Amino acid sequence: MDKIKIKLLIVDDEKDIRDSLKDILIDEGYEVHLAENALEAKKIKLSKTFDLILLDIWMPDIDGLSLLKEWASNNEINCPVIMMSGHGTIDTAIEATKIGATDFLEKPISLQKLLKTISSSLKTSVELKKIDKTFFEECNLKFVKDIDADISHHKTKDLVAFVGNKTIFIEIFISMLFSTNYYLVKKASEINNNLLNLIQTSGLKFVLFENCIDGTVKYKDSKKLFNELIANNIKIIFLEKDKDSFDRFFKNENDVSIFEPPNISKDRDLIPDLSNALLTFHLNKNPNISFKVFDSSALNTLRNKAGIESLEQLNKIIVSLIKSSDTELIDKDDVDNYFNQHNSPIDQNSNNEMKIDFLYEKPLKESRDLFETMYLKHHLSQNKSITELSKKTGIERTHLYRKLKQLGIKV
Repeated sequence: MDKIKIKLLIVDDEKDIRDSLKDILIDEGYEVHLAENALEAKKIKLSKTFDLILLDIWMPDIDGLSLLKEWASNNEINCPVIMMSGHGTIDTAIEATKIGATDFLEKPISLQKLLKTISSSLKTSVELKKIDKTFFEECNLKFVKDIDADISHHKTKDLVAFVGNKTIFIEIFISMLFSTNYYLVKKASEINNNLLNLIQTSGLKFVLFENCIDGTVKYKDSKKLFNELIANNIKIIFLEKDKDSFDRFFKNENDVSIFEPPNISKDRDLIPDLSNALLTFHLNKNPNISFKVFDSSALNTLRNKAGIESLEQLNKIIVSLIKSSDTELIDKDDVDNYFNQHNSPIDQNSNNEMKIDFLYEKPLKESRDLFETMYLKHHLSQNKSITELSKKTGIERTHLYRKLKQLGIKV
């Protein structure tokens, strides 16, 4: 079967530029369409779906920024848009980025810069469909089948307690166990005599108590309510971050079934097979992504990396490798680059202290870029605005926008 080509639209009023870009990009394996002005671009865009658009700013009828604003206001920016200009300024680039452009190319455009920017923009635009329970239904690994059997055992219980954060896999386990439609309780104060009536009014048959064990409610005081829920055919699910909370809450009660997601670090030989299974799942679920395969060096590297404990962590790594690898073959260098950039596979909510020793082994410029990326991403993750980040870093806002763009950090 022929490989589906990535579709590009080039919008530029200069014929020589359109034709030269077209020749280059066709040679690189892209399917290229041309528009000599904004009106033609709008017409072509209505008739076809594109993976990326190269849009010139200065055009005679409607300029590129105005066209970009129109697409943005109509919610029609559905692929990366790279702006091009022969005499652009930083302010123009920033304005285009604010409107919705992915990147900015200044003419004359070098071949290396063109291809690198297109490749980078296409990678950032990849939106993978998330893992769902079909992964467990279709995966033939014994490890996965054992989880499915464990879930089936818990399914016979009326009160089940899940240990862990509410990750994708915990949500899948809950949906496999009961349903995705449940009455959610997030405060201990909501565990009262009116709860049964509220749940019955909602028409739902499942109730999820999410992180409600805070010491203010005792199991023995709520046991009557729980029995009433069960008597009315309402299944009860508890979700807490750590098992100690359940031990304190339920103590020696025997009517609760505790499910703790498997820790794959206890059998690291599982990681290569699970990595291949996750890769296969994502490729099957996302036909727009080009074919990828792990070589043995990549799988061995993953197996030997400390800190991968859960399916959630491993899945995040696999997704990132799918997006970042430049070729069909994902090798050891791809895996090492991931860990260098992310520092550790541990979830960013972990309390583990960040290790930055790997920076000493790299050239100064690369180490500086990696550190700046980690530094800025850290502060942005704290819900800091650009204004706050500017004050924190001491970088003027215009230069900060340029720095974020240069490092590939989306705001």
